[in-house]
Amino acid sequence: MKQELTLSGMSCGHCVKAVQEALESREDLEVESVNIGSAVITTPDYPSIEASLKDLLEEEGYPIQSVRAL
Repeated sequence: MKQELTLSGMSCGHCVKAVQEALESREDLEVESVNIGSAVITTPDYPSIEASLKDLLEEEGYPIQSVRAL
């Protein structure tokens, strides 16, 4: 399932790189793209990983504001 995550706190290329690296550390998803303020991922079972993704990105300083199916 492809999802778009809207993230807060991102303002530069360093932020994009930090989010991309954090997401790529997960073997259970594929990172489609990361831009300032959003990321698009594909995963077979998003609801089961939502909480752990939220924790992962909040640790990096970029809380998830919303999730939208694509």
